Amino acid sequence: MKIVIVDDEPKIRNGLSKLLSSRPGFEIIGVFENAMEALEQLSVSYADVIITDIKMPEINGLDLINRIREKDENTKIIILSGYSDFSFAQRAIELGVTRYLTKPT
Repeated sequence: MKIVIVDDEPKIRNGLSKLLSSRPGFEIIGVFENAMEALEQLSVSYADVIITDIKMPEINGLDLINRIREKDENTKIIILSGYSDFSFAQRAIELGVTRYLTKPT
């Protein structure tokens, strides 16, 4: 399973990367601190799963998901966010997000 991690917090990015890369069958193909970097990678490679934060500089996680969904409806997306605001979760559901998890997990 190819995984991309997008989060502006280094501890979250690095921790998820270490945890998931130690699991058999999981391959981290990108770890990014912002959505623009992730979109560049995703334009040339495919990810089975994207784990993203919502609040990030430049492009937020919901906009990232929207752009991904324009090209690919099958990628599984997990939001990992410190924001439990219902409007974020509602929009995420509309975009077909697989899971919405709140930090800390």
